[in-house]
Amino acid sequence: MLSPSVNYNYINIGTPVTPQHQAYSTPTGTPHTPVLRNYNSASKVNGRTHAFVLKTTYKIEHCQPCGKRIKFAKACLKCRDCRAICHSECREQVPLPCVPSANTPNNKGCMGTIADYAPSTPPMVPALVVHCTNEVENRGLTEVGIYRLCGSEKDIKELKEQFLRGRGLPNLSQLDIHVISGTLKIFLRSLKEPLITTLLWKDFTSAASEANQDCSASLYQAISELPQPNRDTLAWIISHLQRVAECPECKMPATNLAKVFGPTLVGYSSAEPEMPTMMQETRLQHLVMEKLLEISSDYWNSFIQVTDENTHPVQPRTPDFGGSMLGGVPRSTSRRRSQLFRTPLQSRNSNSHHARK
Repeated sequence: MLSPSVNYNYINIGTPVTPQHQAYSTPTGTPHTPVLRNYNSASKVNGRTHAFVLKTTYKIEHCQPCGKRIKFAKACLKCRDCRAICHSECREQVPLPCVPSANTPNNKGCMGTIADYAPSTPPMVPALVVHCTNEVENRGLTEVGIYRLCGSEKDIKELKEQFLRGRGLPNLSQLDIHVISGTLKIFLRSLKEPLITTLLWKDFTSAASEANQDCSASLYQAISELPQPNRDTLAWIISHLQRVAECPECKMPATNLAKVFGPTLVGYSSAEPEMPTMMQETRLQHLVMEKLLEISSDYWNSFIQVTDENTHPVQPRTPDFGGSMLGGVPRSTSRRRSQLFRTPLQSRNSNSHHARK
């Protein structure tokens, strides 16, 4: 619901307006000036753009890009989808892509499943995951031990809470990169259930333990049976980790990343495994992660590339099991990454937006 203390001035983009009521919307079809934006390649081209509307605020608000307070009863901009708030002059510095806010659980200290934090439109990847991984790719690919080293526990907790409040995007550009990578790990670790669900845990571990060709077929089958938020988020993270593994400066090859993310993404066969079982299943976690990291990035990207706002992601092609399916990690390119969240937001039914808010 919209706050009664706030005056929202919704702009009809298709109607001529006076200068004081100009419709602020990120231009589509035009690359952003690199000087104004210091984010990775995914945000320097046509991404999923912000749907800014004018807002007059009568409570304490801060511009998310610059961090300065927005003066009382002054006009500012708010994105209808991700709820980012900014000064009109800072609108170009709000990072892309725009990830619609989810109806996150309000129970303090009690985390839900990944579906509770993912947007309702594909690709169903939570904003925290998208922006933290993008920032790591922007600034952390030369950091030794990224994802292995820990940042400040206090700062990690604070950043996670800022994301989970669902009130736009915190400014990540000035934060320690290990705080950002740590926030991603803590968020995934805190979920009620790992991305690989308990129901499918045996399918994944059995598939990873099979011979090459049988392993490929069974693993692809298990991935296809994941709930869409789990599958899309897993695809996004694996694609990101492949890029990290490709950077020799990080000294984080796939084997190291498998050890770090195995307990987080794969988990155990039960919520509270006994110690002997835990030790045995830890080895299986690493094995599953290594197999997932070996799958072609083209396959993972097929889940998270969207060709139209109202369509589902591009469906992955059925692999040809006659060849090698789980070869080395391919070198992904910035162009491929930049195509994710490619479609600009188009005009929507304003009534449906009002109802959702």
